[in-house]
Amino acid sequence: MAKRKRRQRYIGPDLTEHIDLNPGDNFEITLGEINDAGDTVTEIEGAPVVVSGGLPGEVVIAEVQKKFPERIATIVSQVLEPAAERIEPECKYFLVCSGCQWQHVSYGHQLQLKRERVQREVDKYENLSGVEVDLTVESEKRLGYRNHGRFTIGKYEDAGQVGYKNAVTRRFVRVEECLLMDQKVNDTIGLVQDKMDGQTQMSIRVGSNTDSMLVQPRMSISGLNLVTGEQHYEEEVRGSRFRVTASSFFQVNTGQLSRAVDEVRDLLQLDGSEVMVDAYCGVGVFAVLVSPYVKRMVGIEESASAIEDANLNLSDVTNVEFIEGKTEHVLAEWSDADRVDVLLLDPPRVGCHPDVLESVKKLKPEKVLMVSCEPAAMARDLDLLCEGGMYRLKTLRPVDMFPQTRHVETISLLVLQESQD
Repeated sequence: MAKRKRRQRYIGPDLTEHIDLNPGDNFEITLGEINDAGDTVTEIEGAPVVVSGGLPGEVVIAEVQKKFPERIATIVSQVLEPAAERIEPECKYFLVCSGCQWQHVSYGHQLQLKRERVQREVDKYENLSGVEVDLTVESEKRLGYRNHGRFTIGKYEDAGQVGYKNAVTRRFVRVEECLLMDQKVNDTIGLVQDKMDGQTQMSIRVGSNTDSMLVQPRMSISGLNLVTGEQHYEEEVRGSRFRVTASSFFQVNTGQLSRAVDEVRDLLQLDGSEVMVDAYCGVGVFAVLVSPYVKRMVGIEESASAIEDANLNLSDVTNVEFIEGKTEHVLAEWSDADRVDVLLLDPPRVGCHPDVLESVKKLKPEKVLMVSCEPAAMARDLDLLCEGGMYRLKTLRPVDMFPQTRHVETISLLVLQESQD
C-alpha cells in the first residue's frame, strides 16, 4: 500500500547563492543522469541544478522555476539536441502541473528506467548482490488508468476552479482534464469546474470496472445531478467485487492491480496446503483473490475502515480471517503453534516496521513475498531479511502501476534457505 511521507526540510549550507540565476531566467545546459525523483541533474559552478522534462545527454534551454539553498529547480523550455528516447508529450499541462515526470519519454524507455532504478537500490547491498531484476511488467493502459484523483480548489482570482498545485512553485494550475485519469473522473471535473466556491480540495474515486463513484467532500451544487459525500464505492477485480470506504486505501490502477494478483500467484506456486498471512492487507484484495489457492488465509490491517471493508468483501469465502491491528504487534504475538507457510508483506512507502522483520525471522515462513512502492525501503528491508543467510532473494519483478511517472511497484520473493529446492 502507499502512504505519503513528509518531505524533510533542508538543513545545510547555501549551495546556490553565488549563482546569478532567478525564476524566469533561461540558460543552455547539457543534462546529466536521472535521479530518483525522475528529473535530470547537473551543476553550475558547483551548484546542483535539477531539470524536469529532460533526458541524459540532451542539450536544452532550461527555465528557472525556483532557487532553493540546496538546488536550482528548472524545467526544459526548449530542446536543442534531443535524446533518441524523447517523444512529444500528449498533455498540455506537462511540466506545468508537475504531476507527471516522464510524458516526454517513450514508454519502452520508461519501463527500462524503472527496472534500472530497482536494480540500483538492490545493488547497494551485499546480501542482495547477484540478483538480476526482471523486466518491468507493462501497463495495458498508459493513459486514463487512474481511478482516483485528488484536486486542489483555487483561491482568490481562481476561486471555484479545479486543478493542481505545482510541487515546486506552489502555483495553482487549472485543469480541464487530466490524461492519467479515468474518463469518469474527467467527466466529473467538467461538471464541477468553476462551481467549487468555498471548497479547498476535492477527491474523486471511481470504479474502473463498475458504475460506482465516490466524490468528497459533501457539497450542494445547484443545478448538478451529482451525488457527493458518500462513504464508499465499489470496484471489481478479477471477477470479485470490493467495497472501498473513503478512508481506505486502494490501488489507483485497477488493471495493473489485476496483473499484480496474477504475478503474486505465479511467483508463489501454491499447492493448496499453505497457511498464508497477508500483512497490511487493506480491503482484502490479495487475501480474497489468493484464498482459493491456500488452505487458510489471515489478513492483518490497522485501519478500522479497511477491516470493515475487508470483512464485507469476503462474500462467500470461508477460509479467510481478518485481524485488526498493527502488523508489528499482531506478528509479535503470533502463536508458535500456529504455523505460517507464506507471508505477503505490502507495507506503506516507508517500508516495514523493524519489529515486523524480527517477527519474520522468528516465524520463518518458507516464502516471503513483498509488494513495495518504494525501491529504497524495499531493498533495505530485503537486505535485513537476508542477513545471516536465512533467506535468499529469488525474484525481483517491477510492475508499472504508474505510467508517465517515476513511481514503480515491485514484487519480490524471498525463500527460506532451509527449504530451497
